[in-house]
Amino acid sequence: RQEAKTKGKNWFDLPATKLTDSVRHDLDLIRMRSALDTKRFYKKNETEAYPKYFQIGTVVDSPYEGKTGRLINKERKRTMVDELLADVEFKQSAKKRYKNILMSNPKLAAKIKRENRKMKKLKKKRK
Repeated sequence: RQEAKTKGKNWFDLPATKLTDSVRHDLDLIRMRSALDTKRFYKKNETEAYPKYFQIGTVVDSPYEGKTGRLINKERKRTMVDELLADVEFKQSAKKRYKNILMSNPKLAAKIKRENRKMKKLKKKRK
């Protein structure tokens, strides 16, 4: 049996999207959104598999908002992962949570410290 290339007429012939690495990273980020924003509640995902039929869109700025509400080209990123990595507030909250986890678990902190030392040694050897 041949696989369907679209979802069907009831879904307006939604095409099957090719899964690239960047798309997989974005889908993983959406799955882990409850860990990223701990103050909000999100329903748990029922499936572990990636969806076959989906589309990714681009947010278009409204011409009625004026220039103050828009992002400049320098601030726009290609993927959601890149946007999060560029977000200063997200970085600060992630560092704070990471620090709290290490403070609450000294064994884990020691293990990570050892692994970081090993990584530094490996980097020096490669140079």
